[in-house]
Amino acid sequence: CPEVNLQIWFPKLHFISLVKKHHFAHLSKLIAKCSMWAESLTEHLKRRAAVLAERVELELSVAGTEYAPLERAIFKATKNNTKVPKEKHVIALHRAVSDGDSGKTILKMLIRRLKEVGQERISSGSFAAGLKTLAVWHRCLNSGDNSFIQLCSQYVHVLEPPAQNPLALMYGSYIRELLQAFAKCNHAYQRETDYEDSKILKLSQSELIGHVPPLLKQLNKLLECDLQGGLMDGKTRCSVQYVINLLVLDAIPLFKAVDLAMDRIRDCVGSLDPEDAERMAGMYGRYVKMPERLLLLLKQANTERDVSVPLTAFDTKALRAFKVRLESVQSKLRKEGCDYETVKALAEVAMQRSNDETDDLPLKAIATFSLDEIEADQISQTESGDLLDLSSPSQNQAKPQDNGPQAVWDPFNELASQNSAPSAPRQTNAPVNPFAAPPSTKAPPGSFIDFDLAPPVGTLTGDALKDLYSGQPAAG
Repeated sequence: CPEVNLQIWFPKLHFISLVKKHHFAHLSKLIAKCSMWAESLTEHLKRRAAVLAERVELELSVAGTEYAPLERAIFKATKNNTKVPKEKHVIALHRAVSDGDSGKTILKMLIRRLKEVGQERISSGSFAAGLKTLAVWHRCLNSGDNSFIQLCSQYVHVLEPPAQNPLALMYGSYIRELLQAFAKCNHAYQRETDYEDSKILKLSQSELIGHVPPLLKQLNKLLECDLQGGLMDGKTRCSVQYVINLLVLDAIPLFKAVDLAMDRIRDCVGSLDPEDAERMAGMYGRYVKMPERLLLLLKQANTERDVSVPLTAFDTKALRAFKVRLESVQSKLRKEGCDYETVKALAEVAMQRSNDETDDLPLKAIATFSLDEIEADQISQTESGDLLDLSSPSQNQAKPQDNGPQAVWDPFNELASQNSAPSAPRQTNAPVNPFAAPPSTKAPPGSFIDFDLAPPVGTLTGDALKDLYSGQPAAG
């Protein structure tokens, strides 16, 4: 009976003895086996009735259509229950994904299903259904050829996990990063196997610098998926553990590619450009901390039949080999020459070398001819009259126009002309008064004009001006 007391099956003395002996692993397994009683009989019957009603509604809407088998497979694999998706439904979707015509149809069905499990009014609106939908999507991305993952990478924005499901939000953020990394690298590193060499080894140095950032970002987003809280709930325990196993399955080839990439970066960081060297050194610092975080994730893996991923790449042997690889990488990073400080120093050397090369660059020639050639050219132009002679200041002034003989300015004649009749003829080529005001200046009579060397014209008589220019003091 679901309402049975836990102490009937696990007496108090046995429970205390497990705790005293620190058998926490056995205790967690025993509690996990009793997770079926986390849901009462009434809740169980209500959930089963809601799922049955939803199945009937689905049959009424898709029965007889061309894609009815795919609709049934997606619904059965993601329905609201406490179990993981059945492998036969996932395999049916894998076969359809390999067909190019059915790929878009499955993508539309998964998008619609993801929206349905996020609505509270629908019976499938639960944390387990949201995680199972994303897990089925994840399995489809890693199956068949790259046609489906390439299709999904063009529509990353449509992957929107339910906002009220925190576990699905973390898991969905990783799947989005997976698709973005594929779009940038045009390669799914999480699908590589041990039977072939990694693509990292075939890239050129410039291509390697372009692949490392998205690859490292994808692995870092995988490590940010902390889903252990869902293991405490009996309704979501199986689906959460299934997702954790899928993440571990992706982490094995991802870290292998990152490790190979960082080995190449460590060998060539001293010859990179300053910006690339500094950026790669920072990423190497993040890579150094990843083995420890991956070991913590590996401890969460579970190979039990009810939650395990039925793939040959996920078994006890593969998990043990991955643990050995992580420990060997940790010991390698402790050695001199492979630690972060060494890589950082090499990057600083590359930046300093670039600065020295910039300082040692020869100055660009401003002129292609010598100073003697410039002087000789000036002399030739001076003799021909094309260039002014700088040795004689008089030639620097503008040449007056040749309008006949120029008269010399006489201040006494100018005063006499001012006192003469207005009808007197004015000289066509009149002398220029160097002390007169500019033509545009209109000074009132009797005022002073503020010009350099200009005498106060209009206030002195003719005799006073004569004494002024002769250097004798004025009379009186």
